[in-house]
Amino acid sequence: MDEYLRIAKLLEEGKIDPDEAGRLLEALEGESAGPAPVVGKGWLRARIERADLRVRVRADLDAPVIEEDGGLEARLEADGSDWKLSAGGGRRKFFGAFNLLDSRKALRLALPPGLALELQLGQGEVRIQGALPALRVQLGQGRLRFDRSDALDVRLGQGEVEGRVRVVEDRHRVQLGMGKVRLTLEPESDLRLKVNASLGEVKVSGRLQHEGKGPSVSYSGTVGEGRGELKVSVGMGDVEVKLP
Repeated sequence: MDEYLRIAKLLEEGKIDPDEAGRLLEALEGESAGPAPVVGKGWLRARIERADLRVRVRADLDAPVIEEDGGLEARLEADGSDWKLSAGGGRRKFFGAFNLLDSRKALRLALPPGLALELQLGQGEVRIQGALPALRVQLGQGRLRFDRSDALDVRLGQGEVEGRVRVVEDRHRVQLGMGKVRLTLEPESDLRLKVNASLGEVKVSGRLQHEGKGPSVSYSGTVGEGRGELKVSVGMGDVEVKLP
C-alpha cells in the first residue's frame, strides 16, 4: 500500500492522531525538501498547541505585533534577526493533553513585510493576509489559507490547504494525509510540478490541462524552464492546481 494512503487510513480509523500523522509525513519525506532560502527580515517561529491564528502583513511595521491574545498568554521574543512566539503555560499544556479545553482561542498577529513564518500547530485554522517570502507549516488538524508565498513547505495531517504560490527556483512541497489541496500558481512561476493522490482526484488547469480520478493518480508537468519544483502529495483526498 502507498505510504501516504497508509497514513491517511490510519488517521481515518483513529489509530493515530493528527499530530502523529504529521510526524509520519515529515519522516516520509525527510527534512531535505524544505523551502527556499529567505532573503528578507528573518523568520517568525511559532509553536502553539491549539488555536485559530490570523496573520496579516502590515507595511507600517518593523517588528511583529500581537494584536489579539485571546487568553493564550502569547509572547514574542527577539532572537537576532528572527523572532520566537510561544503561547500557553504549563497549566494550559496539562489540560490540553486531556482535551479539557473546550474551545480553541483566537490569536491575531501582524508581521512586517519581508518576515517569513514558521508555524507548528497541533489543531486550528490559520488565515494569512498579505505576501510572505516563505511559509513553513506543520499542522496536525485544521485548515490553512494564505494569500501568497514565495517559498512553501506544508505538512498537514488532516484538513485543507489553499493559497497562491510563486515558484521560480528551489524545492517546495505540500504533504497532506487526508483532505483537500487547492493551489494557484503565480504567472511568473517556473517549475516542475509533481502531484500524487493515493486515493482521490487530481485536477491541473491552465496551460497544462489534466484531470485524473482513481485509487492512485499521479501527474507531472513543466511550466517555463522548470527551474523550481513543487511536489504535492495527498494520501486520501483531492488536489487542484491552477496554472498561469
